[in-house]
Amino acid sequence: MSLGFHPAVQAAVAGSRHLAAHDHLDTVTSTNDLALAAVQEGRPLGIVVSADRQTAGRGRRGRAWTDDVVGPEGPGNLAVSVVVPAPQPRAPLTPLAAGLAVAASYRAAGAAPTLKWPNDVLLDERKAAGILVERHSVAGADVVVIGCGLDLDWRGVTREGEAAGWTSLAESLGAPVDRGEVLAALLTALDGELTDLRGEDGADSTVLQRYREDCSTIGREVEVDLPGGVVVAGRAVDLDPEGLLVVDTARERVTVRAGDVSVLPRG
Repeated sequence: MSLGFHPAVQAAVAGSRHLAAHDHLDTVTSTNDLALAAVQEGRPLGIVVSADRQTAGRGRRGRAWTDDVVGPEGPGNLAVSVVVPAPQPRAPLTPLAAGLAVAASYRAAGAAPTLKWPNDVLLDERKAAGILVERHSVAGADVVVIGCGLDLDWRGVTREGEAAGWTSLAESLGAPVDRGEVLAALLTALDGELTDLRGEDGADSTVLQRYREDCSTIGREVEVDLPGGVVVAGRAVDLDPEGLLVVDTARERVTVRAGDVSVLPRG
């Protein structure tokens, strides 16, 4: 069954506050690009685009990204992108909120995820999902494209290079997963996170508090490769109000806006 017709996915979109429609495709270049193009062509904000395979996706800092793993029961990955109005006043926290939503979908399947700042979801301390949030202006409106790449079933899959250290939801669970149920749980959780960021229920956002609780980076020794080749080493101690990582180098506290974070082995 195509995920576009999965009952749980349809119910998640129909019952949401912020999602308007869902397109599921077999193979795409980039779900982020297709979702943004759909809005630019007049589709409503809240469009969700998902795909079994990506041929020209990308990660942070423009890295090329391909999602074409074939698992024992079909596609091993799931790419999901959503275009919504930038959730003011807390738009900088959108990547953290997306990470919380992916973690919630994995938790609903029975796994125990943690979060690696700024954009990874871990299972058994190995990467099992990535987040890419991009900000654009469409017809004068400030929007965000929230992209999530989920590793769902890599059982028996040979992996090389950076991916050699990654894992998937099915491997962590030791059992196959229902891709539609995972997608539905993700969309429901993301809808709730957007409500939280916008303060629509009249309460202060809890995104930072909840991210701190689930973030395995905080409290660990890290090395951060900053743009320009500068390396910051120290202990990750907190997130600032914008969701930026605070690293204590023993000489000073450095706030990291962008960089590749390596978490060092526990000593």
